Amino acid sequence: MAIRDVFKISRKTFFNPSAWLDMDALREYNSTIFDSIRGLFTAVPGEARKETFAEAMKRQKVTDAQLKETENAYFIYSIAFLVLGILMLIFGFYLLFGHHTFHGWILALASAAFLFAQSFRFSFWHFQIKFRKLGCTFEEWKRGKPFDKEPMA
Repeated sequence: MAIRDVFKISRKTFFNPSAWLDMDALREYNSTIFDSIRGLFTAVPGEARKETFAEAMKRQKVTDAQLKETENAYFIYSIAFLVLGILMLIFGFYLLFGHHTFHGWILALASAAFLFAQSFRFSFWHFQIKFRKLGCTFEEWKRGKPFDKEPMA
């Protein structure tokens, strides 16, 4: 190796912003983030199994008594998560106005959003068990009854 290569001084020796910012890693991170976001908006492949509620009950070996017990448990979970979410929301506003902590308010809002999502999840499962229909839509849940036979108004 030549001495000239060992002591090579160039513009990048003293001024190299792309190395300072680690542009290669930054590109890779952004690529990962955009791929994840793109995955959220692509079509989901079709369901592998199409079955009725009765067929699913038979396959899972679930009795009507177990189903009623699960339905009641999901309803209680849904109400509990809803109440906890409302309490968390109230606590968040208490933190904001009582203690003037914006960060606490943001954390309380995030926690309340999580609790409301869990409440919706268990409410939706309760709805599907109550009406014994798999694959209900959000519109059906919002209306409170499945509309297989009647068109949506």
